Amino acid sequence: MSDQPSSRSPASPAPRGGKPTTDPQVDEAGGPVSAAPLSRSPLSASPGAAASAPVLVIDDSEIAREEVSRVLRSAGYQVVALPSPIGATQAIVRHQARIVVVDIFMPTIRGDRLLTLFRKNQRLGHLSVILMSGHSEQELEQLQLEVQADAVLSKRHLDRLPALIKRLTGKDR
Repeated sequence: MSDQPSSRSPASPAPRGGKPTTDPQVDEAGGPVSAAPLSRSPLSASPGAAASAPVLVIDDSEIAREEVSRVLRSAGYQVVALPSPIGATQAIVRHQARIVVVDIFMPTIRGDRLLTLFRKNQRLGHLSVILMSGHSEQELEQLQLEVQADAVLSKRHLDRLPALIKRLTGKDR
């Protein structure tokens, strides 16, 4: 069992967000589209931060969502946070996000299923997706292989998230 966050190698196979409003439209990934109010966290003036596009954070737990956002803002990243996957495609397109950090276990749709929908959508093929959970690193690494996530991270190691994002933004999908 590795204590490091895991990321897929290039050779491998493949605020406090308000409640989004429900829109009966369906996006290209098959998920609902929403005109959800999005909070944009201010960009810190951290030198050298690769924050031209915000990181989208999706977690149904307000506490976890705020903690992930805080860690990323402290590292100089701009953050868009959603309390559910509803409206994720719209947020990605609107804010030109290239990294999505998504909780695996959410009531509306599991994060790994959302990743599968992203991978099937041509407009979202550029995304790097980090699956996050409180489960063990070993369980997360197995899931990473199954769904071809770019990386996985235990919520116990959020301090590793900025370095993981920096690694992912240094490679093209």
